[in-house]
Amino acid sequence: MKVIVIFNKFTDQYIGLTYATDQMNVDESSCDETHFKYKTVEMDLDKEVWEGSYGDGSVIAIANQTTVITETELDADCQDKVFREYRYYHQLNIVYQLLDMLIEKSALDEALLTEYRRMRKYIDDTVANNERYKQAYLTQNGYEYRDKATERSVLNAQLEGGLHEVVGRAPHPGTPQ
Repeated sequence: MKVIVIFNKFTDQYIGLTYATDQMNVDESSCDETHFKYKTVEMDLDKEVWEGSYGDGSVIAIANQTTVITETELDADCQDKVFREYRYYHQLNIVYQLLDMLIEKSALDEALLTEYRRMRKYIDDTVANNERYKQAYLTQNGYEYRDKATERSVLNAQLEGGLHEVVGRAPHPGTPQ
């Protein structure tokens, strides 16, 4: 199938693709070149994807596609894990109870800190594990790990030249601003 691959005109960053059905005709000459540039390629949409930018990208098999893992996704997963175990009000209640006890008593008994220390250990362990995920994805073949700065850079490259105004795409809530 003939597919038009769409790129940011200023940065060459891949944005998406479009194609025509049998009843339609789409070619590069009918596309807006104010913010975009295009390549027309043959692609089986059930088996292939575009990967890369205007200059270095190509059609590849879906099975060979690089999986992108972002720091934002991993951090959100870490936050979800902590939240499932200790909802915010549970965390605050534990801290408040501890503070109340500290105010009430001048000498701390370690037994009073048991739940607080358990919560802190769980959070610390979950955050440390999340850091291990980041390092593993960073070094693992077949994955492209994007930290928050890279994530922001890719999004900026996709939207450079005013595309954010044309497309009107709101950033993902977890995307660093």
